[in-house]
Order: sequence, then C-alpha cells, then structure tokens
Amino acid sequence: MSDALSARGIPKSDLIEDVESWLAKEKLSIEEAEVVLREKYGKYKYVESSMTAQKQRMAEKIPEFENSLSIIDTLIAKRAANESFETTFLLSDDVYTKATVQKPETVSIWLGANVMVEYDLESAKKLLDKNRGSVQKVVDELTSELAYIKDQITTTEVNMSHIVNYGVNKRRLASAK
Repeated sequence: MSDALSARGIPKSDLIEDVESWLAKEKLSIEEAEVVLREKYGKYKYVESSMTAQKQRMAEKIPEFENSLSIIDTLIAKRAANESFETTFLLSDDVYTKATVQKPETVSIWLGANVMVEYDLESAKKLLDKNRGSVQKVVDELTSELAYIKDQITTTEVNMSHIVNYGVNKRRLASAK
C-alpha cells in the first residue's frame, strides 16, 4: 500500500492491478489479503462515520452564529438610531420577563464551560465572525476529507473484489486439473 496520507493523516489505498505480484510483494496468502483488506475497509468506514458526525455537529453551529450576528447587527442599528426597544429574556428555567433597553452598548456571550463574557457590540461581532469563519473552515476541510475517504473506500472495495475473484479463479483452475 502507499505511504501517501491525507491532510488528516488518512493513508491512501492504491489500486491492486496485478493481484499475484501484489500478494508476492506483501508476502500474503489470498485469505490473509482478504483479512487485511477487510480490516482496512472497516477502519475507513469507521473514520468516515466519525468525520460525518463531526461535520454535522460543526455545521449545526453555523446557523447559531448567523442568528447571533443578526441580533448584534440589530443592536448596533438600534444604538445608531438612538432607539430603545422592548425584549423578553430568561430569568430562570421557564421564567421570562420583559425589559426596555434604552441604548445597547454591550452583549454577553457564552464561551462554553459555564463561562460568559461581556463584550462591546463591535468586539462581539468580530469574535462571532471569527468563530463562524473557523467553524466554516473546519466544515470545508471535513467535506474535502470525506470525499477523499470515500475514494479510499471505493478503491478498497475494488481491491477486495480483485482478491476474491483472483482466489475464485485460482481454485477453479486447481479443481480443473
């Protein structure tokens, strides 16, 4: 097999065109080769499943960033127009109250791990833009890696079928003698 790796370190699977010479080079029997390829196929499928789940989790965050950025844009517009507005906010579980905001200057953002930080509106917008960009970059990288892994899965499936067909033909020739 090849030493080439993807950006995330996933090994490349080379197409086996000459099964007999490949088996000799790898010093494997047909049965051993089938086991090796099935194991490799299982690893590729596991990585594909893991990356798909990770991509989905990351992609779900993008609309949250979009919504937060939209809210900050609204707050900036209200501040620029010197308009007050009424909002409803959560006091505790299932308890809401109304408030009038005179001139929005800051916003609090959950950073995770039970940490909330207060930012001025422009800084909050920069932070959320940066974080959205980072998440989008990861989603794009995962999309590329998933395309790569699907190619490796297909190549491994073809290799598995080459090995099986080679074994069938070899047994057929042996029984014909």
